[in-house]
Amino acid sequence: MSTTVISDAMVMPSTESQPAATKSITEIAEVVSVKCECCGLTEECTPEYIERIRERYQQKWICGLCGEAVKDEIVRSKRLITTEEAMTRHVSFCRSPISSGPPPDPTAHLIAAMRQILRRSLDSPVRMTILQWSVSDPNLSLKK
Repeated sequence: MSTTVISDAMVMPSTESQPAATKSITEIAEVVSVKCECCGLTEECTPEYIERIRERYQQKWICGLCGEAVKDEIVRSKRLITTEEAMTRHVSFCRSPISSGPPPDPTAHLIAAMRQILRRSLDSPVRMTILQWSVSDPNLSLKK
């Protein structure tokens, strides 16, 4: 039994015409303004991206920062919670008054949310365990 290997390169003509290629570039560039249902921040995104986010978060649009906060709620929870429950917790945080009154604009609220996420990440048990481990091991140095 013998086999033949063909190693000649073939050139195939493009099946896509120039107007179709231009059309796909135009479709990619299309953006839509959408408002976060948690914090009220407005972002410009493609319709495809908006649809993916809505599929992930029970048909609600949430911005990237709130998405990270929802993930943080899931990780920080002492028991297993669903994405929907984590999102409910985050929405209640976003809508609760942080100070004596509501923020004058969404930017101030966004800054407060970032501050809370930063504080939580600095106080996380994983970070504390790593710091304790590095301090207890004299051969381990944080500097390279």
